[in-house]
Amino acid sequence: MCKLQTLFVIGLFLYSVRAYPLDLTATDLPNGQLQISGRISGGDLAAENQFPYQVGLNIETTQGKFTWCGGSLISNQWVLTAAHCVESITGVIVYLGSVNRLQPKQTYRVALNDIHIHEHFKMASLINDIALLRLPSKVSYSDSIHPIKLPRIFAFHPEYEYREAITSGWGRENDVSANIASHLKYVIRYTLTNAECQFVYGNSVRSSNICIDTTGGQSTCSGDSGGPLVINDDFDGPIQIGLTSFGKSSGCTKGYPAVFTRLTSYLEWIYLISGVANF
Repeated sequence: MCKLQTLFVIGLFLYSVRAYPLDLTATDLPNGQLQISGRISGGDLAAENQFPYQVGLNIETTQGKFTWCGGSLISNQWVLTAAHCVESITGVIVYLGSVNRLQPKQTYRVALNDIHIHEHFKMASLINDIALLRLPSKVSYSDSIHPIKLPRIFAFHPEYEYREAITSGWGRENDVSANIASHLKYVIRYTLTNAECQFVYGNSVRSSNICIDTTGGQSTCSGDSGGPLVINDDFDGPIQIGLTSFGKSSGCTKGYPAVFTRLTSYLEWIYLISGVANF
């Protein structure tokens, strides 16, 4: 998994940010899916049912291109992802239930009016980089398909600094790979303070972001956008605290922090749109 790109220019924190969707080369298959291939940067292969909340998004843009993003299942009818993945698109199919990207156990085509992008999202700065997708029908839970909990709403939330966290996706394995992965991968890293992250990205990192260390080139990459960042909470077990947003323009494997949307900044928004919350 590699990160989005951000070039620090001078003066007023002017950054060139590249979001994580990756354009796909489409090949017609008998089942109508796309043939695509590649991986997460420096990660490990996920076991079957290890991340039952992991979602893949097969997206068609207004330019007629296909891109790939990640997401997470947060209830039996709602998927959480990055706003930059689903802005100005003509279609999206949600893939659920398999570590093999081309063999999902369930798929759903989401209507465009069921895509809810944060009303204050800005593509230029990636502020408020969060969106919700409403599935056309309720998902049947199983060992391979199950939602991830969110942090508790209306509760005090720690900054989650220096916490072991896990992020997963089908993104590129490195900066030179042209393709994304066929098998789900994950990395386990530690979260950073926002001050440490701002040392690299300046004011592009806000209080509504959270970052992880990527020393050794283990990181998110193109194709991982929207995917989950999860910690093990002392009371609730696994909870999602972030979703993949952006990273350094010089590449995924350079060791710069990976930046995520901080979910505790948006719990009320999620509840308002979807009715999903952890009380």
